[in-house]
Amino acid sequence: MASIKVLSIDGGGIRGIIPAIILGKLQKRLARNLYEVFDLIAGTSTGGIIALGIGTRGNNGQPYTPDELLNLYVENGPVIFKKNFLTPEKELLFPKYSPDALEKVLAEFFQDTEFKTALTPLLISSYDLQSQLPFFFKSHQITAKPNYNWPVTSIARATSAAPTYFPPLHLTRGAEDYALVDGGVFVNNPAMAAYAEARHLYPDSTQFVVVSVGTGDRQDSISYAQAKEWGLLGWAKQIVPVFMDSVSEAVDYQLSQIPGCTYHRLQASHLQAAENDMDDVAPENLVNLQETAKEYVATHSAELDKICADLSDGRGSDMPGVGR
Repeated sequence: MASIKVLSIDGGGIRGIIPAIILGKLQKRLARNLYEVFDLIAGTSTGGIIALGIGTRGNNGQPYTPDELLNLYVENGPVIFKKNFLTPEKELLFPKYSPDALEKVLAEFFQDTEFKTALTPLLISSYDLQSQLPFFFKSHQITAKPNYNWPVTSIARATSAAPTYFPPLHLTRGAEDYALVDGGVFVNNPAMAAYAEARHLYPDSTQFVVVSVGTGDRQDSISYAQAKEWGLLGWAKQIVPVFMDSVSEAVDYQLSQIPGCTYHRLQASHLQAAENDMDDVAPENLVNLQETAKEYVATHSAELDKICADLSDGRGSDMPGVGR
């Protein structure tokens, strides 16, 4: 029996440029659409938007290519993360950015696409503040549970509602009522959640290949001298990247220890000249993020060849059954 293939894409705001380029190179080497290769695609935040782009019919009935998603970031990032002279004062009391620009871009990009158009099972993470529980959008549950068929724009908005950056999404339908924020608060690297979901979807499978694509490893550090005096205000500016990075690194260790699971982590070990901030959309940073990704691909060609070999036989199963 062929192995089950799982793709996972991290969160990281504008640094989504990096996985878009890496996935574009991977798709070209495979000479197949990614949804034709993977039995499950998962994403968090910016990775959730990429997963929805490559995994649904949001592009006039077709999926977007990773190269087209790259253009989404380069062309629209400066609009989504637009700052002005009031931004530093505003973010002390309110979300740093209005969601209006993000919602407009998502509406233009996905239009009225529904989640039921998923071309392979999709797992998109969010977190519900009202129940204080993780909330996963699962396309493979729609047939059994039609209320899971949310508009793709709503799912993309929910998974990318990073605390302090954007307000939560209030998602309601009938008796259902959620206040959803970025899934990065608990699974910025959703690879472990994706593996668990794949095990549930394909219970008879014993071999899994998990390809996890990151948005670049932050190289900044916080010294004791810096942090020892921080209170609410000091931590408010740092806590989001701290918990997102720590969760991602824990997942790397966990998946690398599981028997029967071949785990590939595609993560630029440093951002070079690019900035760590997930909302730095300065023109030079957009260029530097692209250069970081291109250099990573060039210096990890052998690893990409190995991944393509592990993925060469495509999906390990037919589309999963209903209601799992």
